[in-house]
Amino acid sequence: MRAFLLALFLAAGAAAQPESISRPATGVDEPPRRGTFVESSLGAFTTFGGSARVARAQPYLSMTVGRELGERASVFASLGIGASSASCFSASKSNGDCAAADSFGATFVEAGASYGIGVALRTLLSLKMLGGFTDLSPGPVTKNNGVPDHLPGFHLGGGLALDYDTHLDHFAVGLDAVVRHTIAKGDATLGLTSLAVMPRIRYVF
Repeated sequence: MRAFLLALFLAAGAAAQPESISRPATGVDEPPRRGTFVESSLGAFTTFGGSARVARAQPYLSMTVGRELGERASVFASLGIGASSASCFSASKSNGDCAAADSFGATFVEAGASYGIGVALRTLLSLKMLGGFTDLSPGPVTKNNGVPDHLPGFHLGGGLALDYDTHLDHFAVGLDAVVRHTIAKGDATLGLTSLAVMPRIRYVF
C-alpha cells in the first residue's frame, strides 16, 4: 500500500509540472512596419555664397509627415527651420556695409518624394527630391529700398537619406543631407543655396 501511495504521489507531482514547449529557432527576421509616419529631426544648417562664403553652422529643426509606398519609396510634406549667421548677401555700394540683414531665419514648407535601395539588412539608402515655399526673415536683400521683415521665395532641392529600421516596433532612425536653392525677389533677385544635415527619428503608425 505504501509503495502504491508513493507511486501515485510521484505521478501526481509530475502531472502538476508545466509542460515545456520547445520551439525551434527559425532565424526569420520580422519585416519592418510600413505605412504612414511622422518624423522629427534636429541638425545643422548653413548657407553659401554670402560675404562669409560659408555661413557658420546654426541649429536646424524639421517636422515631417509622410507615407511609405512599398519597401523603397515614400512621399512626404515637411516644415524646416534654420538660420544663416553673419553672411551678407546685399552689400551697400556706397560704403560696403551690409544693406540688408546679414543674419536671418529661413523657413521651408515643402513636399517631396524619395526612392532608395537596400544596402544592408534593414538599411535603405535613398535619393530625395523636394520643392516648396521659403520665407526669409528679415530679408537678406532690400525690397522697395528697405529691409523687409519677410522675403518670400520658392525653392527646389535634393539630397541623400540613410534609414535604419530598428527592432523596436514602429521606430526607425536616419541621417539626411539636403541641399536647397531658393529664388527670392527683392530690389535684386537673390539665389540662396543652403545645406541641412540632420539625424532624425521616425515613428510608423
